[in-house]
Amino acid sequence: MLFACCVSYQFVTRRAIARVLSTLFCCIIIVIRPFSILGGPSAFLVLTLKELVFSVQEDLAQQLEATVLNIMGTLIGVGVSTLAKYVASISADQSPNARLIPALFLVAISFFAGWTKSRLPRLQLSTRISCFVSIWILTDDIGPGNKVLADAGNFLWIALSAAVICLLSSMMVLRWSSTQFAQEAAAAFSDLHRCLSLSLDGAFSGTLTMSSAHKNLHEKLLKESISLNATYSQAAFELRVGRVSVKSIKPLIGIVENIRRELSWGMTFPRSAVVGSRLEQSTIRAFQSPAIDLANAMLDSMKASENVILETFQNPSLTRRSLSNEKDAITAAQGELLRARRKTRYELRKISDGLDMEQRKLNGEIDFPSEFMNLCLFMISLLQMAYEIHHALQISHNTACLHETCRVRLWHPRFSWAWLGVAPSTFILDERSTILAEEFSDQDTNLSLEETQHGLVEHHDVFNVLNKDLPPSTPTAEKATGVDNTRARLFAFRDIHLVIPHIWRVRAVLRIRLGLSKVIRAIQHSSHLRHALKNAAGVALLSIPAFLPADSAGRKWFKSVHGQWMIISFVWVLETNTGATWRVGYLRLSGTAIGAIYAYVTWLLCHTNPYGLVAMVTLADVPVSWLIINTNFASLGVVVDITLPPIVFAYMDPSESTSISKLAVLRGLMIGAGIIVALAMNSLIFPRHCRVYCKNSPC
Repeated sequence: MLFACCVSYQFVTRRAIARVLSTLFCCIIIVIRPFSILGGPSAFLVLTLKELVFSVQEDLAQQLEATVLNIMGTLIGVGVSTLAKYVASISADQSPNARLIPALFLVAISFFAGWTKSRLPRLQLSTRISCFVSIWILTDDIGPGNKVLADAGNFLWIALSAAVICLLSSMMVLRWSSTQFAQEAAAAFSDLHRCLSLSLDGAFSGTLTMSSAHKNLHEKLLKESISLNATYSQAAFELRVGRVSVKSIKPLIGIVENIRRELSWGMTFPRSAVVGSRLEQSTIRAFQSPAIDLANAMLDSMKASENVILETFQNPSLTRRSLSNEKDAITAAQGELLRARRKTRYELRKISDGLDMEQRKLNGEIDFPSEFMNLCLFMISLLQMAYEIHHALQISHNTACLHETCRVRLWHPRFSWAWLGVAPSTFILDERSTILAEEFSDQDTNLSLEETQHGLVEHHDVFNVLNKDLPPSTPTAEKATGVDNTRARLFAFRDIHLVIPHIWRVRAVLRIRLGLSKVIRAIQHSSHLRHALKNAAGVALLSIPAFLPADSAGRKWFKSVHGQWMIISFVWVLETNTGATWRVGYLRLSGTAIGAIYAYVTWLLCHTNPYGLVAMVTLADVPVSWLIINTNFASLGVVVDITLPPIVFAYMDPSESTSISKLAVLRGLMIGAGIIVALAMNSLIFPRHCRVYCKNSPC
């Protein structure tokens, strides 16, 4: 019935259905024995990890990649944390060593995880789940040695359950082959088709303003052009089954952007067919016929390219399909486009010759009205777009030929630094330009004016020290005995203070000093190390109560409020730049409040009834899935989902005696406290504002 309800909504996609199914299966695993026993009192974390780390992706290939990478992160976190807990269990219970060792390991894990997250963006979720597992294991009581392996087994079961359930749900619903990039490219051509039609209608109609629909279409095209780059970056590094590589249609990104620019600045001015008294109206109307012919040819060409893209990348089959009809349409569109372009150039040449003759008759320059100049710009934009569309037709034809000749294969990414998310060291201006090979000097490693002056003063002082009080001598004597006298002076006991400046200036020492200087300056100015320090410092600060003696007030408070959620929330909200942290922070604060209220209402209605709890939690995932998939407020939906389990399934922990109303408030406060600390950390300590970096960029 739930599946039928989801399908009845038109906005629900395959991904949304897979998300709801994964939530349903995770809830069943949590409440049904014997599975619930395997996870221990923290079995509800299956839902948390399902949402935070193993959440259903757009297609099966992305889901498989996320599952493999994040399970590796889980194994590293569980392994290192278990080792730390085992080493700590050797010492006496509640001794300083038993509390210090887990604290040091937790800070070290947080530091390396923060550096890896900033340096290798593709491993972001893997590093976060390592921190999640380490925080949950290391902030708990150490206990005897035999309990260490039991806790590790519980967390392995929790993580593997979430990963396998999400993967199975994806295999049941999602498609294997990802066609998102091809679909977005085809959608961009469709919108360009509509925008060109609207521009053509308004070019000669005398409209003074652009309609709201036309303005919205321009804004949509800008977003699509930006999105194509990100989508291609994702599509180029994912598993995919098909005949043609997405690299074959990569030049369409630049073509879409160039056409969008021409439509924006060349065809959006108010135009009118009314002419001034010094120009005949027929002169202006002479533009109309070639412009309409060329625009219609471009519209047909864009439609043909769109059809080829969709046919090539959608629904790959084992048997080869003939695309002769699509290729014939491409060939016909190319011929019509070239004919219309030649005709337009011929007509424009005639108009230009006629204007030159009229100018000679008037013995001076013609005062062209603004409408005429706008129409000239209109025609220039049309010719430029015709060139771009002709290039798109060639790409589409080549892609269709590749589709007919190539066999179905598995496209997989080449494991490289680019796949891990490292930014390239060169710049690509566009698809037809060369790579900018010049490497800009790093401003962070250049000497400042003050540092340069210090170096010159140091060199001057040392030179004077080595040469002061030298007795006058002839050049010949200086050449013969200069070296020996200098060495004697340097190593004499009374001049021992001169040895250090001399050694300081030796070539080998200078090389060591320069090398160390580069390393130190790189550390000081590395955004990755700064983020690692912030991540480790925040975790260390928030986890101090967890490592106090058991009878201390701080430790008792940490256990009563479950302070792990505060630390986990900090790690999840702390982004690599300040703007992203603020945006994610306020959305997560709102999601925390909504999730806590819904969890309390769920408990009032269902209490410990497993059927009611499963139904309510699964029902909540329907609007949450819509928020995550179809809006820009994904963080809001994610936090709503992760706030529910620790409140709704609190009865699974026998040691939990807090009332549900108070528990909902405490969970919300802990998650909110972690968010606030992350906002303060990224705003006050090493703030990294992207606008400042872009402003100071050499390019």
